[in-house]
Amino acid sequence: MKLAVPGLSVVDLDSQRSSFLTEHLAQELSDQGAQVVSAQDLTVMLGLDRQRQLMGCAGGKCVTELASSLGVDALVTGDVARLSGERFQLNLRMLDSTTGQRLRTYTKRVVGFEKILDEMSKAARLMVITGNKKFGRSSSPQTPVSSPRVESPTPQPTQPPVAETLPPEFTPEPGTAEPSPPPAPAVSVSREPRQVSSVRQWAWIPVAAGGVALGTGLFFFLGSDAKYKELTDGDPRPISEARAIRDSGKSQQNLARIGLSLGTTLLVTGGAMALFSSPASVEPQVAVGTNSVSLGFAGELPW
Repeated sequence: MKLAVPGLSVVDLDSQRSSFLTEHLAQELSDQGAQVVSAQDLTVMLGLDRQRQLMGCAGGKCVTELASSLGVDALVTGDVARLSGERFQLNLRMLDSTTGQRLRTYTKRVVGFEKILDEMSKAARLMVITGNKKFGRSSSPQTPVSSPRVESPTPQPTQPPVAETLPPEFTPEPGTAEPSPPPAPAVSVSREPRQVSSVRQWAWIPVAAGGVALGTGLFFFLGSDAKYKELTDGDPRPISEARAIRDSGKSQQNLARIGLSLGTTLLVTGGAMALFSSPASVEPQVAVGTNSVSLGFAGELPW
């Protein structure tokens, strides 16, 4: 798949950071297997003035004009704005070179300049996947080139040197050194992809703790139910004793809520650790109120 990255529009950022972000986005797309025409390439091919006109391209005529001149499948552009201090807004879009239609957008608000680079890496992967499905391509991330294996040479039988007679025009003159052999081709090693450590082997810990918490919550739930039945059985008793039974039942009821909600959270967390290769991105959230318990999760799915 062939992509063009004419440049990013920036707000409250200097030109050096703007150029760096544009080239970083082009490099991330290239690392995902796409053939990228970067902003520097466009400066040489189209000229600086025309490239600046295309930086704010959002679809329509400018996309088709750029596609016809470069022969690209899609155009990737966007903008980066500094909101306040070290808070930034990143907006990226991928446009079809034929129709100008938006194929994919990526929007994120981050804190810190380095976070912009991490989000661009995620956006590049998603956009290449979208482009492969749209245009029927098979772009894939670059894989590291392994070093050639060096094997010990097998000893060969010694043979006497064979004298060769060279033609006069190939006979070296006295005192002239023989030409050195050409240098061996260099082996380029691409950047290794980041490895994600699996924590599935530890999924049993929250599952076991969740089972214990559920059992504890059930125990206190049954205890509070017994206190309620004792309080409402109709037998006359002093007010102080009735209040003691009520307070004990309320305490056990609160402990039952905490145990049941905590146990459910731990069980779901263990299930997430067993299902996902990167469960750290899913964070459970529990809120215990006076008469309610809410359970939720926040994060990003791994696909």
